[in-house]
Amino acid sequence: MRPFSYLTVIITLVLGPPSLLSAEQRNVLILFSDNQNWDDCGCYGNSVVKTPNIDQLAREGTRYQHAFATTASCGPCRGVFYTGLHVHANGQYGHPHGDHNFRLKPKVKTIFSLLAKNNYRTGMIGKYHLYPEDTTIDFQPKINGHRAKGMADLASEFVNQKSDQPFFLVMGFHDPHPTSRTQPEWGVKVKEPGMSLETYDLEKIKVPRYLPDRPEVRQGLAGYYQQISYLDQAIGQILKALEDSGQADNTLVIFTSDHGSSEPGAMANHYEPGVRVPFIVRNPKQKKETEGVVSDSMVSLLDVTPTVLEWTNTKGPNYPLHGRSILPTIGKTTTSGWDEAYLSHVFHEVTMYYPMRTIRTRNYKLIWNLEWRSKYPLPIDTLSRATWNETLRLEEPLLGQRTVKKFLYRDEVELYDLKNDPDEVINLAYQPEYQNVRRELSEKLLQHLQDTDDLWLKQYTLPISCDSKAAKKQAEYTPLFNGRDLTGWTLKRADRQGYHVDAGKLICPADGGGFLFTEKEYGDFILKFDFKLSKGANNGIAIRCPLVDRRPAYEGMEIQVLDNKGYSKKLKPTQYHGSVYDVIPAKKGALKPAGEWNHEEIICRGSQITVIVNDIAVLNTDLSKIKDANVLEKHPGLQNQRGHIGLLGHGSHVEYKNILIREF
Repeated sequence: MRPFSYLTVIITLVLGPPSLLSAEQRNVLILFSDNQNWDDCGCYGNSVVKTPNIDQLAREGTRYQHAFATTASCGPCRGVFYTGLHVHANGQYGHPHGDHNFRLKPKVKTIFSLLAKNNYRTGMIGKYHLYPEDTTIDFQPKINGHRAKGMADLASEFVNQKSDQPFFLVMGFHDPHPTSRTQPEWGVKVKEPGMSLETYDLEKIKVPRYLPDRPEVRQGLAGYYQQISYLDQAIGQILKALEDSGQADNTLVIFTSDHGSSEPGAMANHYEPGVRVPFIVRNPKQKKETEGVVSDSMVSLLDVTPTVLEWTNTKGPNYPLHGRSILPTIGKTTTSGWDEAYLSHVFHEVTMYYPMRTIRTRNYKLIWNLEWRSKYPLPIDTLSRATWNETLRLEEPLLGQRTVKKFLYRDEVELYDLKNDPDEVINLAYQPEYQNVRRELSEKLLQHLQDTDDLWLKQYTLPISCDSKAAKKQAEYTPLFNGRDLTGWTLKRADRQGYHVDAGKLICPADGGGFLFTEKEYGDFILKFDFKLSKGANNGIAIRCPLVDRRPAYEGMEIQVLDNKGYSKKLKPTQYHGSVYDVIPAKKGALKPAGEWNHEEIICRGSQITVIVNDIAVLNTDLSKIKDANVLEKHPGLQNQRGHIGLLGHGSHVEYKNILIREF
């Protein structure tokens, strides 16, 4: 309890109650579940899970069909929920507990502290998950957040306390998180007297499309549903206690979740299973005929603090909040101007740095992955789950509708048409016909980030569209190989079997080869391509070469393509992969094993030649510095300014694809 203030009593007796509370008493009760997907309630269309009390709350209030957590991570989400500020602004960028050690900025005020100044008594039961602890909270008993009934009993104690002060109470349930990490943990963890356990038939469970339909997934969902039903019983008890106390008629009730489940594809992601949450508000002042309304207003957990401030007539902090009160939308199916939501994520655990910024409209979602070059780091909860571990053990290529590879290695910008692609698997961000959409959403997102003081804009630049500088450079590359046939190429040394095309790959067969040249000549350029070597394979890339049947490595230049480790004969330094054949040696160690795809870039600009293999520079040389007369006489092609590009097959199986060129 805060210390009793005799001065407050004297002032109140003489001058009356503070002006903010001169009207009727207005309470707030927030029911906050943990890791619950938006549609895992009966009222949201799930015909399996039993949630009669949540469903009743929806019938008496307003149910929001499009509500979002701005970050799908427990601690950071609560930072947003209790401050009304994005995670990139409030300071709690990741979890506060243990080694993670993130905390709110000193200047940031929580809703508890703001209400305390307005003479509210405040309660926090269960999972708080902020740091530092808020010393303004009056009632914060220690209790395991999985003890749903115990929490309900404490809530009853709080609302029945004799007091002239209005109250603000948050119930931070720890159900239904986490489930199915290991089999003994499936289902309710703390069984309390007087609470029943629902048992769910695995065959009747509908596996959501973002998850694989396997036995361990169904078992995990059955346990998850049991936890939700357990939570629902406690919610029923709390609502009854509120009714019995005589305060239901002046208490705003909000039910929501911090984010989606801890399954892969949900927690710590900005995909729908991670950020879309249930959100129900029962306003005791709501007209009877508007009860049970389903609102299409797009709201987020940023809006909770502004809503509470308006409902309680409490003054906000001395800085702008990032959300807004949803009170004008309650009881209405449609409210103008509520058509988009903004999301922001930085960390989950301290080892999980993967910042994302997102705009979600009714039809589209644009995700900006600031660290897109990094492998996506999964949360510990997800890494521990049976779903993920079985996917790895079975070497499954898919995780629900998304490939495992695309889940781990993401594009810088993701754009999804949610009406036609609700699974968010077809990225439209780089398709020309969607550039106007990408540009419009990017500009809105960038403006929002600027308005909310996103420090990450000092380090990262949002590519507005494919017309951005980086995208323009990529668009300047021209395909040399169309993936269908050898249009644009001509074969020399036709006594060999030549090349052929198969499934988008240009293939030099073991019994083939010859010199396959571009019909066009090139001078200064960047050549990009992917290649795969068979064991011991030998090939080459001709540059600035005339159309010859013999000696392309001398009449032009040959950049060696060779399996360094598998080649059967002893090699000279100038014969290793990436070397200017017989002239300048390349570094070794960049090649992947035979049978794996490699990526290479050959950059020719004047006399400067650079070869990059798998992002490692193996050659960087200036041909003008070659003064040896014998070398220049043997290799006249070193002085060529222009010529053809060619594949120089020597009877080894080598595959090429994604052959692109950009001229300077």
